[in-house]
Amino acid sequence: MTLGFLLLRKGAIKVVGSIIQAALDRGHRVVLAVNPDEKKPGEQVREDDLKGWPKAARVTYRRGTPLLPELKREHVEGLVAPSIHYLLTVTGHEPEIDPIRQSGVKLFSVDYVFETVTSEPRSYRVTDVTFYTSEYQRELHWRVFREGFAALGPTVDVHARSAVVGSTMSDQLRLVDADAVRRRFGVAPGKPVVVFMSLKMVVPGRSRELMWGSRPRGIRAFEALLRRRADLLPEIFRGNAYRDLVDAVHEFCRKSGAALIVKSREKNEDPSFLRRIADGFICDDAVYPYTSIELMSIASLCIHFQSGAVLEAAAAKVPSLSVRVSQEHLRSFSSETFDDVYGAHEGSLQNFPGIVWSLDSEAATERLRTASLADFKVDADARRRYVEKFLGFDDLQASVRVLERIEKSVGASGARGVAPPRG
Repeated sequence: MTLGFLLLRKGAIKVVGSIIQAALDRGHRVVLAVNPDEKKPGEQVREDDLKGWPKAARVTYRRGTPLLPELKREHVEGLVAPSIHYLLTVTGHEPEIDPIRQSGVKLFSVDYVFETVTSEPRSYRVTDVTFYTSEYQRELHWRVFREGFAALGPTVDVHARSAVVGSTMSDQLRLVDADAVRRRFGVAPGKPVVVFMSLKMVVPGRSRELMWGSRPRGIRAFEALLRRRADLLPEIFRGNAYRDLVDAVHEFCRKSGAALIVKSREKNEDPSFLRRIADGFICDDAVYPYTSIELMSIASLCIHFQSGAVLEAAAAKVPSLSVRVSQEHLRSFSSETFDDVYGAHEGSLQNFPGIVWSLDSEAATERLRTASLADFKVDADARRRYVEKFLGFDDLQASVRVLERIEKSVGASGARGVAPPRG
């Protein structure tokens, strides 16, 4: 079998990297379709990101440029990507979807940090298998978009066109050597580590930057008024709550004898004080294994802002503190999706006492001023229930399940991935 992977952005490798390796391990031929034109900071796929798969073929995949000729040339039988229907649509390849499928190429969609719950039901018409992380996620998707799924009619069997497999991202934990990670980041053996995931400042609406940005307070207040966001003024004039929180985290680590490692990304536009207080400041550079999952292998606690890191931490048996922030840019999703995935009610993705605790910035600041690492202990039963609900499996074998389902769909097992004829 020849299996293609669409790598529009660097982040896609975190999702499909373990599937690529599983396919190669089983003797299949792999084709990596790489987009060389990505402009988003830190997201362009570079050759160094693909060095782990020297035997994989490479083709160029550009927005608006025909994809089918490349797939035919490489004899691709199955095409894999996170949210593949959405990806093909936003890159201008939606008109090619039917011709691609008519040529015999099957389409497979894998899940990135629970986002499949936001995909349109119509994607089921053209996607051969949609992979979900957990049964809860699949049922939530079907429930939230019940009308859209009903409109598909009886010819689309949603059970046959979907599968629950677990988190392909978490599979990368199997690759991580925690001792090597400590040596690379200069952390002594046995020393506790607090991983702080920095806040992405620039989101639609700019509320985070207006409240907590590094520009002078008066300028931020003036812009808030221009944007008709007078409701942000009390927070702007109260002081910088982000800095207060970071100072509390720094003091918490000092009292706990823990190293503070700040994990960031180019697009986060971090304030300068973050670098000053961190024992280590790391941007998201590696992808296989990816940096966040490496850090989880040495973490005693992860602090984040309602981030997808919550799943990485839980998979690695690391407790996390989820700091509530404005998520107004996600309000376009249904209330049920927002509440269970992006909200913070108890029992949701970001608030599951015993594995992840949810507090607003002010409460988190106060809590950290008096707490110790011993106050953030993983409860084994809570983690088991969280894993079942949100991660599906705890065996780090999601990529194998994905590949086996793809093999069944394509009609391949074992090594059929010979190189296509040249010339």
